[in-house]
Amino acid sequence: MLTNLFPPVATGSSIHSSKLAMNLVKRGVDVTVFTAHLDKTSPRHEVIEGVDVYRVPCIRLPKLPIAVNFPWLSLTMLPGNLAYMRGVLESRNCQLLHVHNHMFDMAFHGALLSRKLKLPMVLTIHSIIRHPVPLYNTVLKAADSTLLKFAVVRRANAVVDLDNSCTRYLASRFGRNDGELIPLAVDLPAKADPVDVEMIRDKYGLKDKKVLLSVGHLHHLRNRLSLIRGFKMVLEAMPECKMLIVGARNYQPTIELVRELGLESHVIFTGKQPHHLIPAFMEACDVHSMWFDLDPEGRNSLANANIEAMYYGKPVMGMLDINAYGEGVLRDWENIVITPFRDPEPHIASSLLKLFRDPELAQSIGNNAREMALETFNWDRVTEKHQELYRSVIG
Repeated sequence: MLTNLFPPVATGSSIHSSKLAMNLVKRGVDVTVFTAHLDKTSPRHEVIEGVDVYRVPCIRLPKLPIAVNFPWLSLTMLPGNLAYMRGVLESRNCQLLHVHNHMFDMAFHGALLSRKLKLPMVLTIHSIIRHPVPLYNTVLKAADSTLLKFAVVRRANAVVDLDNSCTRYLASRFGRNDGELIPLAVDLPAKADPVDVEMIRDKYGLKDKKVLLSVGHLHHLRNRLSLIRGFKMVLEAMPECKMLIVGARNYQPTIELVRELGLESHVIFTGKQPHHLIPAFMEACDVHSMWFDLDPEGRNSLANANIEAMYYGKPVMGMLDINAYGEGVLRDWENIVITPFRDPEPHIASSLLKLFRDPELAQSIGNNAREMALETFNWDRVTEKHQELYRSVIG
């Protein structure tokens, strides 16, 4: 595997690639990972749960507006790295390369090694390149549809789509209609500690109140603006409700909107929270809602926080693609509540009121969501689908 992002760096793709590697090892696959040496406290080489991890020298780049201030940018295209990785792969009799993230420069290493060693390459697209600033978006789209298209994406023998938005992106941006849909897997979360649940209810004044929870750091793609406007309409009918936004406060327009609407006592920004408290937040809520604004028509996919909420049996509401993981997996008002893209705020309000006023309906949707999530997003299923793809590519 080749990826710029790997633990101890904590991002969605780093967690996914590391968990996939560990689950492959459990199935008897020898896995070698090359990643950027971003955290200098980590060793250059170590074995983590059977996964051979090599961290190659890199230049850590500063936060850049064009990269939406992503904190883990790195450059690994340095003298000696390609030859070093080639030597390790030759010594280990590697059969296949799997690149995670087409937008970072480990993808170029993967394409070069694939050609030099005559090895098949699988590529997982974790993110769609899109920027809220039009000028930056134009530049990034041009680079994506030329350099990355021909140097990386077109060179892959197979491409993994994590959801239907990646499938559409692969076809429209890169002219490929052969993506393999394999969703993210999410570990079963820990049970909530009753002491933590009571502490959170006391701290945020949640007792005897209906609670809308939204877990995930604030940023321009996860801004909650429509969700907050819709929640304000809910308060007109049910003034005792609360909304908790759990995560770093990185997007000022959202904070300003809450102030402008006079919702400071109803919409609470908790800031970053330790991971062991997330189960307690989930237990304390009635509905969970969060989405990434990645699709211009609102056809977004589930994020990890929504899947975790489903594992807890909570109803999830969002501006999501009903066919994100294939036809019939998500079913509106059976295991998910879909918010339409056009004029979303009234729909958000009416959906929340319906869920808050009908606990049996909310519980039924939550139970169905849990069953669907356990079937769709479990590591055994996802790892097996990757192995099937690997076997088909190796031949």
